[in-house]
Amino acid sequence: MKKLPNQLLWYNKENKVISCDETNKVLNENYLEIMNLIQNSFDDAILMGCDETDFKKKLTTLINNLDFSLGKK
Repeated sequence: MKKLPNQLLWYNKENKVISCDETNKVLNENYLEIMNLIQNSFDDAILMGCDETDFKKKLTTLINNLDFSLGKK
């Protein structure tokens, strides 16, 4: 399992750093969890013969098509 080299800075809609320690902790934990899931999926895909570029392109499309799912922003 990979670890974050440093804690990431997270920004709000006004482009200000989020200062709440608990919020940053949750966001960094979520990021690490996603990073590990993607890495494992990528490794599986390559081992099963998928093209690296195709896999990354599909993930990029997935990320670019994300929408907020809990109502209006």
